[in-house]
Amino acid sequence: MNNVELIQQKAELVFGNKTKANDWLTQPKVALGGQSPIELARKEAGYLLAKDALERIDHGYTG
Repeated sequence: MNNVELIQQKAELVFGNKTKANDWLTQPKVALGGQSPIELARKEAGYLLAKDALERIDHGYTG
């Protein structure tokens, strides 16, 4: 699996369905420098940032 597929899979686990995951993945995020998580996941460093954001959401951190 590549990083884009991995972040999609992680987002589906966190949000509980593909629609919510896709919405989160494709919307630019201020916390991610105005880029969408799916864009960032194309490179290793960006993938790690997006994965970290999902882990914070999964653990209840929203700030």
